[in-house]
Amino acid sequence: MAISGAPRIPASATFRPRLRDRFAGEAAVVIARAPAGYGKTIAMAQWAAATESAGLWLRVRGTAVEASEFIQLLAEELCVEGVVSEGDPLGLAAESLAAGADPWTLLRGALRRMGDALVLAIDGVDRLDRTVQRALADLAEEGHLLLRLTARRATVFDEPALGVTLDVETVTAAELALTREEAADMLRMSPSDPLVEELMAHGGVPLLAKLVQLSQAERNASPGGESLPEVVDSFIRLRLEGPDVDEAFLRFVTVAALAEHLDAALAAQLMAASGHTLGSTEAGSAEADARSLLDRAEAEGIGLWTQGASQPVFVFTPLVREAFERRLRAVAAENIQELTMTVARWEFRAGHAFAALRRAVEARDWLFASRVVRSSWNELLRNHGPQLRELFRDIPLSVLRRYPLLTTLLALDYNRTGRHRLRALEYFALARYGARIQRSAASPADRAVLKAIETASLRVSGQMSSAFVPAREGYDALLSLGPGDRDDLGRTEATLFNQFGTTFFYAGRSDLALDAFARSTAVGEARGLRGGLQGLALSAGTLAVTGDLPEARALIRQAEELDWPDGWRDGYMGSFLRIAQAMSALERLDPDAAERHIRALDPHRETIEHWPLLAHIDAVVTLLRGHTDRTRFQLEAEIRHQHRRRAVGAETVARLARTRSLVELAAGNPVAAEAVLERGRSPRTTVGLARIELARRRPEEALRRLLDAEGTAASGERSARVIGEDLVLRAASWALMDDRARAADATRAAFEYLAGREQAMALVLLPADALDAVLEIARERGLRAPVADATRLPRVIPSTRHAATFTPRELALIRALPGASSNIDLAAHLSVSVNTVKTQLRGLYRKLDVGTREEALAALEAMGLMAAPARYDNPVSPDPFG
Repeated sequence: MAISGAPRIPASATFRPRLRDRFAGEAAVVIARAPAGYGKTIAMAQWAAATESAGLWLRVRGTAVEASEFIQLLAEELCVEGVVSEGDPLGLAAESLAAGADPWTLLRGALRRMGDALVLAIDGVDRLDRTVQRALADLAEEGHLLLRLTARRATVFDEPALGVTLDVETVTAAELALTREEAADMLRMSPSDPLVEELMAHGGVPLLAKLVQLSQAERNASPGGESLPEVVDSFIRLRLEGPDVDEAFLRFVTVAALAEHLDAALAAQLMAASGHTLGSTEAGSAEADARSLLDRAEAEGIGLWTQGASQPVFVFTPLVREAFERRLRAVAAENIQELTMTVARWEFRAGHAFAALRRAVEARDWLFASRVVRSSWNELLRNHGPQLRELFRDIPLSVLRRYPLLTTLLALDYNRTGRHRLRALEYFALARYGARIQRSAASPADRAVLKAIETASLRVSGQMSSAFVPAREGYDALLSLGPGDRDDLGRTEATLFNQFGTTFFYAGRSDLALDAFARSTAVGEARGLRGGLQGLALSAGTLAVTGDLPEARALIRQAEELDWPDGWRDGYMGSFLRIAQAMSALERLDPDAAERHIRALDPHRETIEHWPLLAHIDAVVTLLRGHTDRTRFQLEAEIRHQHRRRAVGAETVARLARTRSLVELAAGNPVAAEAVLERGRSPRTTVGLARIELARRRPEEALRRLLDAEGTAASGERSARVIGEDLVLRAASWALMDDRARAADATRAAFEYLAGREQAMALVLLPADALDAVLEIARERGLRAPVADATRLPRVIPSTRHAATFTPRELALIRALPGASSNIDLAAHLSVSVNTVKTQLRGLYRKLDVGTREEALAALEAMGLMAAPARYDNPVSPDPFG
């Protein structure tokens, strides 16, 4: 057989050369379109059996099948048939599509590598989403595909405009209907026989002729009815009422018809679940009996054997199956749930995740549904998003909240659309509730999964301080699992390490994060799981963000040498690799390269939770190019946009405090820069405040801040980036204080550290005159800077000399002035009397040479000393940049 995967033609089928020849035509597309029962599949199978063309047969299951699911199905069949060579990117379609690769780019590349056009026979093309149909038409128009199709309903290929650019031939229902001669041959009667006349009067439908043939064989009458389902129901009733009815066969077909497709093993299991046996109680014999009965069903036109992924499966003729299923539900309602779950378990073992989930939801077996989701959540999200939402549409939230895996799946699906953020947050909240109430009764493996769900939902919802505890508990539980429990996790283990590690990273615990990511990578390598690649990317990004550039660059090089599925590097799975590459480029003072890496993530930026990191890199890139005003506008616009998406909590804004402070300082507004940082107290905050003091030409105060923080920060809290910036700020402080000996020692220590950590941005972020002072010390002492040409370092932060003329009390007054409407408000804010405020204001007005409050505000704004009123809360929060 030249068309691989084509179904076997039943021996009882009527051979119709005229239809075979239609499929064998020269047109790029031949489509047979007619309602069920017209013999479309048999006609195309007869062509497939006779053609000399090499190709592939696909039967589409489901409805509105989207591109990812279709391309994955096609890729699997091409791999099975050996059409796709080993190492071809299409062979990694599942992983590539999971990461967001464009399905059609993936397929088009494979087809180009094949050279000749691929002959593709698709049985049920109308079950594909119309965008998929349109893309197939495009590939046929480009000469990559020759399509032979069947459909029950109208498709893209029926559109008249398509015929302008593509040669499409349609085999209509009228052509598929039996001719008088074919009907007579099928019924073995004369063309003038009244029964043939009656059949032709009803349109010559092949299925109707088959039923007439079968019913006549059992009782000498023809079925009646006005529609095909009624005809089929009538046929079944006749079979059941006939004196020679084979009750065992009819019972078998009635039970087996609950499954849309099945093998002999499932048929035997269904019979056992229904309380009936198949002549033998031994499994092997029961399966053999079931296969014989399915062979008989094929011979009688009830369905077809077709090649599945690993073995033949029997596919019922839809109308016949639906009729028998209606009968089953009428006569054996008490067995439906058990039979449905028998099918669900078979679908699950066969790798049909959505079909298994659909059956479990139908049977209201939520525990089994959760099991399916735990093992196949990625595939379900990738291929069945709209179907998932429809499947759970009528399930009450009071039921779903007890099953956190289900609510998490729905939350992730709604979140990834970018249009249903509020709905996603509602499901995340339900997932947290369910995870908490189920922990006590869950298995060790499930407890780790539930903790991962809880921490991920809290993290994505912006509740970072609450996310750390379940992450730590889940991580410890995961590490304590025995081999059997780890086996229960299957492909999920690497993903769990990544989820816990991501929470650790955003909680400021990069040490724990790196440990988790390393374990993910190790598990992935040991088990052949692609999730380990994400662990590698996360490790590289974490090291780059915290300033360990040698180690980060080593992992970047390692990752770039690996075989990544298409779409992973530029999607969520590889987002931290892009962040690592961008941070590495910034340390090389190459903003163009950094921007290229970040722009690669733009198609997924709407749904990637790492947007604060991306916003920080964007801001630094724009600052290095000297566009300060644009940086402020873009950063505030990004925060407002994320607020509208409900993706910004107070802690998220706090993580951006350093970025916002840098932007204000670059704009010459140290008061605003300080206001952003003043409520946070962390190693990163300390270096930020010291930088502001240097910009104000107050090196003594900058040095005091750094020295005071020495005894308060634990060594584990100070990242390589914080240490590098701390050392540079100390050197700049001594240099501006003109203590040449201490400045030289501090500069030498700073340069040696920065060179060892391959950092340069710590120098770039010094205020301009502080950087000049450090470089002057280096020239005097012959010290080698950690960058090739230090004299060409960009000056991003200006020095604000005006601020040195104001006392600390006056600076506090300046910070409070914009937000106070009266002297009483100022007094309350500063905890002083109204008379004291009046005295301080008079002194401030004299220094500014102004006479009114409005003039003072204008003068302070012109000097870059006016802090805008706070737009967002800035609570204390761990800083992942530190």
